[in-house]
This record gives sequence, structure tokens and C-alpha cells, in this order.
Amino acid sequence: MRIITISFLVILLASCRSSLPPAEPSINMMDNADTIILTFDEAPSQAYQNFEVHLGNMGFTVLRSNEQPMTLETRYKQFDPTILRLFGSYSMKINASVKDSALHITGTLASGTEVENAGGKNSPVKSGWNQLVSIAREFPHRQLFFSRNE
Repeated sequence: MRIITISFLVILLASCRSSLPPAEPSINMMDNADTIILTFDEAPSQAYQNFEVHLGNMGFTVLRSNEQPMTLETRYKQFDPTILRLFGSYSMKINASVKDSALHITGTLASGTEVENAGGKNSPVKSGWNQLVSIAREFPHRQLFFSRNE
């Protein structure tokens, strides 16, 4: 019985993973997008520092910030309940890095689940994605792209 239960859980978890192939960055949001890429006109180091300040203004606390290689991670921030405004509050942290002179932004829920453009409109995964997109759009940038499975 125990082996059957473990086998079922392994199959269930494997089937929940995104089976979509990686997608090149696009200005159009795609299903299961999990990364936001921002291009900017300023020097990468300046954009990195400005994004760190922007996250602070959005209520996030930066936990780790490394000037080389320009990466940062925030503490988890608690968000309001999502399902019927009663259940489903969630916590999300943001990871950002500068690669190829562009800012790459991802989110992770406290459960360890990556935030992506998937799930029901009130699911923590989708709500977290919407928060991430909102934060990115409010940051001064030249172009915004979406990517999947980088």
C-alpha cells in the first residue's frame, strides 16, 4: 500500500511539471511564462541598484544583494488571501539578476513553487505572477519580455 501511494505521488508530481518546451523571450505573455525580462537604457549596474530600491518601495526587503554577479533575493512578503478573500493567503519572494544587459525577474512562493502564468485566476501561482508583472511594469524600462523555462 505504501509503495502504491508513493508511486502515485511521484506520478502526480511529475505530471504537474510544465511539459512545455523553453520559449524564446516574447513581448506577448505566453502560457506558463515564468520569467520577466526588462531591458533598459541605463548602465546595467545602475538599473540593478534602481530595481533594488524599487523593490523596497514595493514593500519587499532585500535579503541578499550581490554586485558581482548582479543578483538579488528578497525575503518572503505576505499577500492577502486570494480565494473568496478568506483562504489562500500566500508569501512570495523575488529573485532578480542582470544577464546580457537585461534584468531577469522570477518569483517563488513559500511552498517552493515557482510563480508562473498558470493556474486559476485566484490561485497563489497566478496571483503571484500578476503581482510580479505589476512590479515589473511599474519599474522604468525600455522593453518588457516574457520567457518560459529558461
